[in-house]
Amino acid sequence: MAKIKFGALASDARGKLDGIVYSRNQYGGYVRNKVSPVQPQSAPQLLARSLLSAFATAWSDTLTDAQRVAWQAFSDMFPVVDVFGNSQKLSGIAMFARINTILANLGQAPVNDPPVNQDVGALLTLVPTLNQGGPFDLAFTPDLNAADRLYIWATPPLSGGRTFFAPDLRFIGSSAASEATPFDCYDLYVARFTLDPPAGAKIGLHVSVVNEDDAAVSPPLSALTLVV
Repeated sequence: MAKIKFGALASDARGKLDGIVYSRNQYGGYVRNKVSPVQPQSAPQLLARSLLSAFATAWSDTLTDAQRVAWQAFSDMFPVVDVFGNSQKLSGIAMFARINTILANLGQAPVNDPPVNQDVGALLTLVPTLNQGGPFDLAFTPDLNAADRLYIWATPPLSGGRTFFAPDLRFIGSSAASEATPFDCYDLYVARFTLDPPAGAKIGLHVSVVNEDDAAVSPPLSALTLVV
């Protein structure tokens, strides 16, 4: 479904509508034809689907009415930022699934009650360096807080001419809490994509800070790095 932001006429649009994809890169807005790939069946995708199914079942069958009301109140208090940079309030079940998906990505147990807050640090700088065969160092500032981790999304190897990479991002893992800079994410990358990226390829990154106690995630810093 496309999301459209109206001005005097429509001023921005994101998403899919009738076979057309609306998006934006550093040069401005653009449209392209929607390509529908074969239904993917990778292990991470199957896991994501099973998690969403489990959370939907838990919302209906496990949570009490009071807990569902608490999740809606939590969602109203802590809106998320959409693709236009606007704050949007999720439904209670969407927030329940969001928080528990993040906790699952961190290897944490699911929760039936919402967190108390959404406190989390944020990165100011990110400088990746990737050598073929490793390491894949992420140098960052400032230092992480006690319960904060790096939350890392990366692309498979891209051609040297690529600059737009958001659709190719995949979650590869997180650092330990209060990890020191630089963090070597080479093993996480190889485990996710089952390859050593070749020299000359580009890798896109989105790196956030995530709090392992409340599953809050900061806005990401983006970067492109060349395999050397």
